[in-house]
Amino acid sequence: MDSFVGLFGPDSPEKNGSSNVSTVPEFLPPEAAEGNVEYKLKLINPSKSRFEHLVTQMKWRLREGQGEAIYTIGVSDSGKLIGLDEDEMQESLNTLYRMANKLGADITSLGERYIEDNPDRERKIVAE
Repeated sequence: MDSFVGLFGPDSPEKNGSSNVSTVPEFLPPEAAEGNVEYKLKLINPSKSRFEHLVTQMKWRLREGQGEAIYTIGVSDSGKLIGLDEDEMQESLNTLYRMANKLGADITSLGERYIEDNPDRERKIVAE
């Protein structure tokens, strides 16, 4: 598996026991077409056909990662951390769990980060 730059690497604040949100990057590398990493801005109330497409996409990412896929929610395909409000994040995670359930896959949450520096001053969340 290729190296992965994400929100929760070995040097992340959670691993070091601090909560310094200033270490959250503004961008991750752009999403690659291949590999086991998938960025999703949000997964809210997908239609039946969209849901089936998302499940097929998850199956592809799982195959690419020999049974492991990394989903980063609240991030655009270009890698920009946009973030979601708490309700949007919860709805997106619920959809992600439904997708995994359909494939018989398990989900482990690596964590959530707050994006403090956004223009509308709302606290936004990204999750992996």
